[in-house]
Amino acid sequence: MPSLLGWSLALSTGVAYAIYHSHKSLGNRVQHGNQKGTLPRDLRNTMTSIPEAVFSDEYRAFHDRASSRVPRHLLPAQDLSELFTLLQRRNMMVFNYFPQAYLLCLMAPPERKKTFAASHIQSLDFKEGDIVNGMYQVCEREKDKVVYAMEGGGKFSGRLSVRYWEEGDEVVYCTETAMWTKATGDNGRTVQMPLEQPAFRFLHELAAWWLLDSGTGYLKGLARGTSADVKEK
Repeated sequence: MPSLLGWSLALSTGVAYAIYHSHKSLGNRVQHGNQKGTLPRDLRNTMTSIPEAVFSDEYRAFHDRASSRVPRHLLPAQDLSELFTLLQRRNMMVFNYFPQAYLLCLMAPPERKKTFAASHIQSLDFKEGDIVNGMYQVCEREKDKVVYAMEGGGKFSGRLSVRYWEEGDEVVYCTETAMWTKATGDNGRTVQMPLEQPAFRFLHELAAWWLLDSGTGYLKGLARGTSADVKEK
């Protein structure tokens, strides 16, 4: 009979393959790309809260972007800005089931642990100052955009932007992450940001792409009347 070790190895291999296949499949369903070194200049227009100095060579940065197009007639007839708020609530609740969220919850100070609760997230309109899932604080808000500030304990800073726009008879949903640190730290050492680490970047892409893909599917499901509610954790 196969040993316990053999079963464990087979199971681990199967899980790893399933995760890899899911990442590859999602990568084929959404448009995506990333840039290392410096931030794209056009981010000044979409993430206006990023300090101007961050665009200089004094900082090392990482930026990635993913987008998905949905025909407008496949979405509910209600105002797109209302759908966008529903999408933010849904995705921030579902994100809580990813490993990253459990780590964030463990590290969050006591007063921020309540920001992971479904009841808290469902109450949000994502106004400036709102905090969700421990570390995401809204720093920019327009009807078609939410930008969250992220702080890494003084070692790095970042922004997470989610927005939409209309192109012809389609609606484009886009998520972007920008992360930066000083090119040379105060002690002369270089700080490695999470998104510069291959394993963390893989998990980040898996979560970001899946939330984008399943989130647009959620909106289309609302139009069909088939979207299931996200249960409270």
